[in-house]
Amino acid sequence: MPVVAGLIWKNQMFSQLFGVINWGLERVSIHPIAFVSNHPTFSIVTVLVWQWTPFMMLIVLAGLQSQSEDILEAAKVDGATAFGTFRQLTLPHLRRYLELGALLGTIYLIQVFDHIDVMTGGGPGSTNIPRFVYERSIGGGWLFGQASAYSIVVVVASIIVATGALRVLSSLFKGEEAA
Repeated sequence: MPVVAGLIWKNQMFSQLFGVINWGLERVSIHPIAFVSNHPTFSIVTVLVWQWTPFMMLIVLAGLQSQSEDILEAAKVDGATAFGTFRQLTLPHLRRYLELGALLGTIYLIQVFDHIDVMTGGGPGSTNIPRFVYERSIGGGWLFGQASAYSIVVVVASIIVATGALRVLSSLFKGEEAA
């Protein structure tokens, strides 16, 4: 799926000649932009946000559905405004879910390779550690020792982030047992 998403965005959305975005820009008298060539990081971030927003919204929806209706009704009876209810009740309740989404997104971002390889080929301004490891090893560099060292750094960073994610998950489950 990441490869397909990257190809669709590169060839059908961001294309300077046939892209939907440049078609829209031409309709408002703006010259076509080579998004992938001139703004590779923006292009990759746009595709990642497009691909992962539904999953993150499901996490937030689960948090919203787990909020007690009694508390919201009590806030209305006490005369709380909609913004006050959101700021003082809903947002603190969603904190754990937002943390979970941020940590899962971070774990995924550490290992992103597909979008970068398909869209930009790891060109200037669009490489990350997994792409760098690939270039140093089987991608043509043949520097396996250096690639191994960078791989170990990626694994250690992933373990640190995963440990944080597991702590958030365990606190989330402890909160459900207490309620």
